[in-house]
Amino acid sequence: MIIKYFPLLIILLTSSCQFNGKTDTEVTLTGTWRLYDLEQIKSLSIDDDAFSKTASLKKTVTEGAVLCFFSDGTYSEIKGSAGSFSSGNWKLLNDNKSIQFQDSGRTGLPVPFKIEKNSNGKMLLTLSNEPKNLAIKFIKESEALEESVDDPFYTGNNHWRIKPAQPENAAELTNRLSNYLKHLALILKSANERKQTVVSFEFSLGPVKIYNGGIGIYPYDIVPENWKNSFYNEADASAAYHQYEEYLKTSSYRGAGIGNWIEDDYNILLSIYAGINQSKSTKNP
Repeated sequence: MIIKYFPLLIILLTSSCQFNGKTDTEVTLTGTWRLYDLEQIKSLSIDDDAFSKTASLKKTVTEGAVLCFFSDGTYSEIKGSAGSFSSGNWKLLNDNKSIQFQDSGRTGLPVPFKIEKNSNGKMLLTLSNEPKNLAIKFIKESEALEESVDDPFYTGNNHWRIKPAQPENAAELTNRLSNYLKHLALILKSANERKQTVVSFEFSLGPVKIYNGGIGIYPYDIVPENWKNSFYNEADASAAYHQYEEYLKTSSYRGAGIGNWIEDDYNILLSIYAGINQSKSTKNP
């Protein structure tokens, strides 16, 4: 051990880059939005069993979802219940009253939206799925980072979530593992830049155990299925897990800590990321 979310429309964590030429609405949208409510746009009749449908919607909220708009015109989505990830492009239409999403070449219908503030000054975003009679509501969790590529939920930092179509070789498994480590490290880096004292890994849980000033590993049998299911099969998930485990057994971090556990753990994860990638290049000259 080394110390130191009908599918939710298109739903998703943070970022941004340069805002030159962006409208005020575009700038406001960029950043991280967390699902906080789902409501019927129009009231249902008693025959529609409104109570049961409302209860089902609230259950979806408890499973969680995070939506991120990036200033380069891309977005990403994380659904808490299945740990699924999707991404694509977004743009404003109809005088900035609708958002159009494009995912894997499929362009969706314009989605009406509105942005407002609640009594506590928090930014609220409501997406209206009129065919499904649903209002999907988010609260802004954090502003965009200066650089989109530094956001932990930017597409390039989430390749580890995309299940492959066939078994992967050793180098491919290492790439998937190192991309996951980079994602975790960027969660810490972004939290430090935003001066957050609470860091959430709820959409990114896997074998890496993060202490207050240390990095370790969870037993394989309690590693979340969402992480294992991102691999082609159980054998590949196990192989990647054991690669990480073996690295921890044979390596140590001897750098000094600065007393800020977020920055200390970020530095440790950077060293593990570099070490895992170095071992890959050694095995595949």
